Amino acid sequence: MNSPERHLVSAEKGTSRRSPRNTGNGVRILWSFLLWLTSACLLPSHASAAELDCLVKPEMYVEVSSPVVSVLEEILVETGDVVRKGQPLAKLEASVEKARVKMAQLQVDHISDIENRKVQLEYKKLNHERMQELRSKKSVPQFEADKAKTEYALAELELAKSREIRIMARANLEMEKSQLALRTIRSPIDGIVVDRYAMVGESVEARSILKLAKVNPLKVELIAPTEYFGLIGKGMEVDIYPEKPANRVFKATVTVVDKLIDPASGSFTVRMTLPNPEDVLIGGVNCIAQFDFKAPSPGKKLYSSVPPAAVVD
Repeated sequence: MNSPERHLVSAEKGTSRRSPRNTGNGVRILWSFLLWLTSACLLPSHASAAELDCLVKPEMYVEVSSPVVSVLEEILVETGDVVRKGQPLAKLEASVEKARVKMAQLQVDHISDIENRKVQLEYKKLNHERMQELRSKKSVPQFEADKAKTEYALAELELAKSREIRIMARANLEMEKSQLALRTIRSPIDGIVVDRYAMVGESVEARSILKLAKVNPLKVELIAPTEYFGLIGKGMEVDIYPEKPANRVFKATVTVVDKLIDPASGSFTVRMTLPNPEDVLIGGVNCIAQFDFKAPSPGKKLYSSVPPAAVVD
């Protein structure tokens, strides 16, 4: 029972039981090392990316007023409404302009004078041809033939005059329609109604009626420290993380980078445009702008694209 062969067999069995466990531990250690290496070296890290506080703002504000002096008759929108370019916003009192359009339309539709001139021209033409024939036979004196010829020419001129009057009537109609159109205030932009300054029945002389904000695209502004000077360039794409809607990222494009640094604050202004075709974003919210480069060390001034001469002392 205690023979050397038995000890050898027991040792071999013991070895055969421990080998698989040792091999598994080695594989797990190797995989852990590979995962750590991948996360540390291969995957992009946003922890060290440059981030700055920013503000999302409407691209512009427009205060809509009336081009003519009148009284406000109706407001067609309310504060907060989304409006499109050319959409009616308000109507002014326009009873006189409507009457003028109606009168101008009647003048255009009045064609009896032209028809009368056509009939007269046809008669004068026949009379002229008859006189010419009789004159060839010496049946009428010369002055009768000349008279018929003159009356025919005058009839042609009268018809042409009537047609010119109708053309002027059409032009007058278009002018009156334009005057009437000025009594409807339309939106000059796509945006939202921010505020209203006038009420129905009030005069709109020398005052604004509504205030609009253009929200597509939006404008993003931020104040960058001096160490960012030269790192941010026009045309650069930046990730924007707004407060609302939360947990979403949007792409903005740098449009303006101040060429001068404010010596009092040690900073400069950056402006970006942010597309908002579906009106998902809203203006007036805080945001975070994340750039595709690492945050520079505080106090370290880098001038990669703008010379140091641009700094104001």
